[in-house]
Amino acid sequence: MQISNPLITLLSYVSLSRSRVVWASVCSVLNKLCDIVPEILIGLSIDVVVNRSQSFVAKAGIIDPQHQLYIVGLATALLWIGESVFEYWYSLAWRQLSQEAQHQLRVRTYDRIQHADLAYLDSVAGGTLLSVVQEDVNQLEQFLTQGPNEVIQLTVNVVFMGTLFFYLAPLLAILTLLPIPFIIGIAYYYQQRLSHAYASVRMASENLMSHIAYRLQGLTTIKSYTAEEYECARLTQESIVYTNASLCAGRIHAQYIPLVRMAIMAGFIMALVYGGVCALQGSIPINWYAALVFLTQRFLWPFTSLTSITDLYERSWVSAQRVLSVLQVQQTITNEEVSAVVSSSSSLEGAVAFRAVSFGYCQSKKAILHDFSLDIPAKKTVAFVGLTGSGKSTIVKLLLRFYDVLQGDITFDGKSLKTIPLGHLRQLIGYVNQEGYLVEGSIADNIAYGSFNASQEEIQKAAVSAQAHEFISRLPAGYATVLAEQGKNFSGGQRQRILIARALLRQPQLLILDEATSAVDNETEEAINKSLANMRHDRTIVIIAHRLSAVRHADIIYVLDKGMIIEQGVHADLLALGGLYNRLWRIQSGSLSV
Repeated sequence: MQISNPLITLLSYVSLSRSRVVWASVCSVLNKLCDIVPEILIGLSIDVVVNRSQSFVAKAGIIDPQHQLYIVGLATALLWIGESVFEYWYSLAWRQLSQEAQHQLRVRTYDRIQHADLAYLDSVAGGTLLSVVQEDVNQLEQFLTQGPNEVIQLTVNVVFMGTLFFYLAPLLAILTLLPIPFIIGIAYYYQQRLSHAYASVRMASENLMSHIAYRLQGLTTIKSYTAEEYECARLTQESIVYTNASLCAGRIHAQYIPLVRMAIMAGFIMALVYGGVCALQGSIPINWYAALVFLTQRFLWPFTSLTSITDLYERSWVSAQRVLSVLQVQQTITNEEVSAVVSSSSSLEGAVAFRAVSFGYCQSKKAILHDFSLDIPAKKTVAFVGLTGSGKSTIVKLLLRFYDVLQGDITFDGKSLKTIPLGHLRQLIGYVNQEGYLVEGSIADNIAYGSFNASQEEIQKAAVSAQAHEFISRLPAGYATVLAEQGKNFSGGQRQRILIARALLRQPQLLILDEATSAVDNETEEAINKSLANMRHDRTIVIIAHRLSAVRHADIIYVLDKGMIIEQGVHADLLALGGLYNRLWRIQSGSLSV
């Protein structure tokens, strides 16, 4: 998606203090003026030496030439001090503004990613989003730190110096200004080339980051298959692509600077030669000729900053497009059809119904579910089993409204899911999946994740129900034990029990266990099943499992195949049918070889 004026558009997502922007701009202007005026004072000092009591300073009533030089020296000192002071102020002010903008953009971009539909997240590599939130936002911070100040100071330089030149020597001013259109033309030409070059750099950087992030997650597999050299060779290829893209952009940028220097040289020589001729002819005073020679270099040299401005602008242009591509993602799963009245959690029973539901993922050409209908009674334990790809997890994702159905409807206690606010709907559901997500912090923090105001007593009660309290109590720090990244200092079964405790702490009306007991041993699984049996009268429980031992106590078991229910009943009845469930059970129990 091509976005016009992305840097300007991006400003609408940032709220900055107008007074601070004005203050930073004023400091930039005053700093540049303090930088320019000392060149004029050089002319005044020469004027004092040449004309003495007839000098320009003498007209202020200071006749003694030495005193005049003292005044010029004092003015120079004050200007240099002022330049340093204003440089400190504008540097600090622009940096504060850029940091605030960076903070707001990073938070807004991350928040947008959190609220994006899973369909969008499935289509974007994780490394891409990480690159946008970190590298692209940082690039914009660099632009805001340097870019506005560079533009303001270049503008002040052109306006002030140009006015002064035209006042003192109009023809000389015209000759000195002749290289500027050429410089601007070069800047525009290289801007176009740099735009494509930096787009290639960002793409290569994104691919490299994605490659590294994905491999770091699979280090155990890489080591176990002794694939270190193979993966290092693949990383080398990705790194070479990035290096070549960066070198290409660097070559383009490097070509620009010498051309601008040549243009500046032409303007300086014109001022030096033509201005000298005018001084020899007496049309320009010698003191102003000296000042103009110094001013010419000071006037033209800042145009070299166009190289850094153009470079910074193009990098930021590409980054702004990428950030906006995330910020402007449209969320399709919304609360547009929410009812005016929403029942409280305590008044809901937890009955779920699928009515002629059809659904397929965007990347799949065929539907996962087609004309699917099902009733899940309130406060019953229901299980879904079947082969991989039969649609079990899809049912869960539709219940949580991670995706919306293409046709048909899903109801919760007779109310369409689309009429229940997303936040409220997901508060009613406790969801535990196989992967799980553990946050930085203690065990207590992880159990209370999503129920942030829970008391220690409530946390412990949930842990008891999840059969986690016993192993937690044996730890030296108990519930205050800090988890390593993703709980790597605990076994898979221990991590799953912490996750189940988190779901139970919410006291959900609907508890969904999606392969939640796959990582626990048989003894722990049996204990968890007993706990679930004790609470089955208080809430609806949905179990998704490959391991049939986890579902044999369910009130009703649905066997899925290709998005359709082919068998249903309790464990004993399904075994008696002699169908797919019976076959899966015999394979898992070892009585039937595959």
